[in-house]
Amino acid sequence: MRYKALTAAAACAATVLGVTALAPAATAAGSPPKATAEPAAPVGDTAAAAAGGTADFNGDGYPDLAIGAHTAPAGAVKRAGVVTVAYGSPTGLRYETASVISKATDGVPGDPVEDERWREVRGHGDLDGDGYDDLVVRWFEKNMVLWGGEDGITGAATAMPGGSYTATDPKLLGLGFGVGDVNGDGVDDFVSRSNFGLGYGPSVLLGPINRTTGKPAGVWTRDTDELDKVGTSDLYVGDTTGDGIDDIVVSGGVPLGNGRTSGVVLKGSTKGLVKGSAFNGPYELFGAEPRHAFGDLNKDGRQDLVTAYPDRNKVYVAYGSADGLANGRSYTQASSGVPGIDEAGDQFGSAVAVGDTDNDGYDDVVIGASYETGSDPATTAKSGAITVLRGSASGLTTSGAASFTQNAAGIPSTSENNDYFGAALALTDTDKNGSAELYVGGNGEDGFKGRVWKLQTGAGVTGAGATSFDLAVLGGPAVGGNFGYRISG
Repeated sequence: MRYKALTAAAACAATVLGVTALAPAATAAGSPPKATAEPAAPVGDTAAAAAGGTADFNGDGYPDLAIGAHTAPAGAVKRAGVVTVAYGSPTGLRYETASVISKATDGVPGDPVEDERWREVRGHGDLDGDGYDDLVVRWFEKNMVLWGGEDGITGAATAMPGGSYTATDPKLLGLGFGVGDVNGDGVDDFVSRSNFGLGYGPSVLLGPINRTTGKPAGVWTRDTDELDKVGTSDLYVGDTTGDGIDDIVVSGGVPLGNGRTSGVVLKGSTKGLVKGSAFNGPYELFGAEPRHAFGDLNKDGRQDLVTAYPDRNKVYVAYGSADGLANGRSYTQASSGVPGIDEAGDQFGSAVAVGDTDNDGYDDVVIGASYETGSDPATTAKSGAITVLRGSASGLTTSGAASFTQNAAGIPSTSENNDYFGAALALTDTDKNGSAELYVGGNGEDGFKGRVWKLQTGAGVTGAGATSFDLAVLGGPAVGGNFGYRISG
């Protein structure tokens, strides 16, 4: 997100208990010994700005939307992949000014490679502290930052180094990633799951990130296996405590006794990561990476975490608290009040988005089920659906829940085999009229060219007035695509 005021980036030189902080130049020469105790809680609230926010890559104040098309050609190179960015305006997204970026674009490191499927738009934030959001394209340990600026995303990019951040050289891994201001200095940080030899944990690459080298201003690491009895598999970055500094939710431990829990909240602070509450949500050690989103479902000023596990057809909600997260609950299509039938393979939780769809002040949750089959299995297998659950003073409720497919009134096209409607979701107010639009990706539409639908909200999600667009509308290739498989904004 853009911050109204930016402070100088903090590169903490001291070792905070449980967190190792290094300036990049110190990395090669060695690092302080790994700490083994807990840091004291910070005194007072020194946050520069509240965490969270939508993407604004060109700094005009209107939210933008990044959409991946990982099997689109880059020139003559088949299935090399492209990334698109459509920019918000007083009239909503402007398709005619969209950026279409590939490895053939000037400034992007590397060259397009056939079948590389240059991958997923996975996160955004102001990583260099210049006031413009930047876009992270991520695939396993391969991370690239596309830098924002006055003209938006143009191809200026930096490939992030794959390790060598500390003397123990933790390698950045594929699962577990987030962007947020973990140290409260007003510049976003790059957080990734890392390997520490025998254990795992988060590495926080403190912003500003150097646009030439990809090196951070400093590094915090934490071996959660050793310090917290949690074997990090996934992690999520958001302000669960409501103090204006982002926190890291770590998930992936194996609850086998001996004090082990399934997860932990590491609270952000100006001095380091402070151990907070347990996180008792589901975790994935070997399955698909969970989808997730943050928002305030009960309007208490703290961000709540929604994680989705499509292989299990399950969505889990945990509520923000002064110490991290609390009062979690799971939802499936078998839960009372949730539309649909709980069937194996529906991929309920293919995507989640959080935002206020009915303007009552409480954020709501939209859930994709991209493999949902319609009433006619012969023609609508894996056509996809979305479900809307509403927020309230008591948190998420199934009262007034709604479900939509492409066959709903007003939504363009119809449900067909392998459309995957609901594969990706975003709720964002690109025209700043006070009501978010719901963007729904269906990467299998039109023979896997893919499409994104825009549904209106305000009095709730509605199909009335819905529109759709594909990669060609944004100026990209007319063939191939899987457009709409991932969305960030």
